[in-house]
Amino acid sequence: YLLLLDRLDAAGPDGRPAAADVLSRARAAGLLTSLDCVSENSDRFAAIVNSVLPEVDYFFANDFEAEKVTEIALRRAGEIDASAVACAAQKLIEAGVRQWAILHFPEAVFARSAKGEEIWQPSLRVPAAEIKGAAGAGDALAAGALYGLHEGWPMERCLHLGVCVAAASLSHPTCSEGICPLDECVALANRLGFQVNAFPPRRR
Repeated sequence: YLLLLDRLDAAGPDGRPAAADVLSRARAAGLLTSLDCVSENSDRFAAIVNSVLPEVDYFFANDFEAEKVTEIALRRAGEIDASAVACAAQKLIEAGVRQWAILHFPEAVFARSAKGEEIWQPSLRVPAAEIKGAAGAGDALAAGALYGLHEGWPMERCLHLGVCVAAASLSHPTCSEGICPLDECVALANRLGFQVNAFPPRRR
């Protein structure tokens, strides 16, 4: 979490946030790195986040955070603009994200790889009556995707699990109490189905 831990956000000897050195040393030790941000309404995003991205293999951001980092508006008349999302993800890759930039919002999740692959995964269609709280839904999505990456799954399957875990998290007002075992999370897709979006799932 950038923009949450003051010592990691503070500039180090090279002028970059100390988090960059932590992630660099992690990569040197053979680890893959992932990064998320806090949805802070400030002007620190571009300065802090962009300087860390070259040390990040997988970068997660919701629509608010992605807009703050890239300065690209992702919605038009309240609706997600698919082309703007793709442009924002590409800008993150150009800023240094090493493997995948993953942008998520209530309607879907989009991932773009450093090789140019693009994947859309719609969110589950959760009835309003079953939504007890949305706090932590983005974190739940990231957790599901990271589990899949840890297991060596292709990105499509990682994002599928991510939206299922995010849907499960909506069932409880806390950030994690709604999360159920993996098989139960995946089963939600069969019961609820997926959002119908103007941007269908695709890979290119």
